[in-house]
Amino acid sequence: MNRAQKKEYLEDYAQAKAEGKPFFPYAIYKDHLVAILALGIVILLAVVYRVEIGEPVNAASTDYVPRPEWYFFFLFELLKIFEGSNVLTPVIMGTFIVPNILVVLLLVWPFLDQGPERRIDRRPISLAVAVVVVALLAFLTHEGAKAPLGGAGEGPVLEGLDETGEAGLAVYNANGCASCHMIGGVGATGPGPNLTNEADQNRGVEWQIGHLRVPADFTPGSSMPAYDNLPDEDLESLAVFLEGLGATYTAE
Repeated sequence: MNRAQKKEYLEDYAQAKAEGKPFFPYAIYKDHLVAILALGIVILLAVVYRVEIGEPVNAASTDYVPRPEWYFFFLFELLKIFEGSNVLTPVIMGTFIVPNILVVLLLVWPFLDQGPERRIDRRPISLAVAVVVVALLAFLTHEGAKAPLGGAGEGPVLEGLDETGEAGLAVYNANGCASCHMIGGVGATGPGPNLTNEADQNRGVEWQIGHLRVPADFTPGSSMPAYDNLPDEDLESLAVFLEGLGATYTAE
């Protein structure tokens, strides 16, 4: 702060002090009004938008797709923005790089903006940064809230499905395969591979059935669970379905 800025600040402070009102009771009165208003809004939202209690957690379920609480929806959406063939990229960018950049910006901003002025109307850059960050968080929260479930729901929309393909898709959806795999942009980006063009691998139906029964025997180090408890008919339908993805059955 140079001499001219300090003089201007002291003059403004003296004028505000002369025209202002004491902290008690005026400031305390306003603080209480705002606190009561905020509490009233919270109570109103709790009454109008009630949160229902869901079904008890079933550890044996294979089609449950977890979703974050609303205050983490912006991170949930960041994972989708950075989704790709690399499984680690969304996790690293969405949960480490971007949030830490925002935290570092928050910590270093007082050192970057060292001007003496504290009135909002005289700090356009700080105000713009705050508005942009809040707007971005609000937008990502909104997008994350309305995002479709990654591994549940009706599953991918495919063309060319015949009776066997329909049966295989039903098995795929019923066993929560979309919680680890993606087909046509529907499902998770990992840890399993993208199956949209699985037919390009030319593995064969028998390979698919064996892999579904004991994945680690066909893909060393695979974390995929064994589906040897599925009926032979379901295994064959799912294997034919997988072997036709990208050829017989194509994503719209």
